[in-house]
Amino acid sequence: MRLSLVLFSILFTLKGITDGQNNLIGYWHGFGLIVEIKECEDKLCGVIEHIFVSDDKDPKTILDENNKDKELKSRTLVGSNILFDFSRQPDSSGTHTGRIYNPDEGKSYKSKIRLLENGDLEIEGCFTVICRKVGEWLPVTISIDGNGKRVAKLTNPLAIF
Repeated sequence: MRLSLVLFSILFTLKGITDGQNNLIGYWHGFGLIVEIKECEDKLCGVIEHIFVSDDKDPKTILDENNKDKELKSRTLVGSNILFDFSRQPDSSGTHTGRIYNPDEGKSYKSKIRLLENGDLEIEGCFTVICRKVGEWLPVTISIDGNGKRVAKLTNPLAIF
C-alpha cells in the first residue's frame, strides 16, 4: 500500500511537470497562419504548416523574401520555424521564453508565450526589456477528410453574438 502511494505520488508529480509543456504541443491558428508547436531537441519550436492567402496563390510558394540572411530569402515560409528556442518548462507564472520570427520584417525577437485559462495561447513580443502582447493563437484540430486532404478546425469555436 505504501509503495502504491509513493508510485502514485511520483507519477502525479511527473504529470504535473510535463503538463505545462504538453499543453502547448499541437496546432495553433494566429497571424494568418497555422503553426505546429512541437519538441525540437531540448526546446519547443513552432513550424509554419499553412499560410492563409487569396485563392489565386499557393501558400507553399510564398518565400521568406524579407529575411535579412540572403541565403534564406529563397526558402518557403511553409515549413520554416516561426517560434524557436522556447523553454520546455514554464516559469512560475506559466510563461515559456524563446524567440519569434516576424516574416514581414525578416527579424527575430525575444518572445514569451503563455497558455491562457480559455485554452488560447498568448503571444508577447519583446524589444529590449519591454514586452507586449501581440496576439492570441487559437488551438486547432487537424484531421484528414475523405479525399485525403488535411482539414483544420478550431478546437474551441468562437461564440459570435
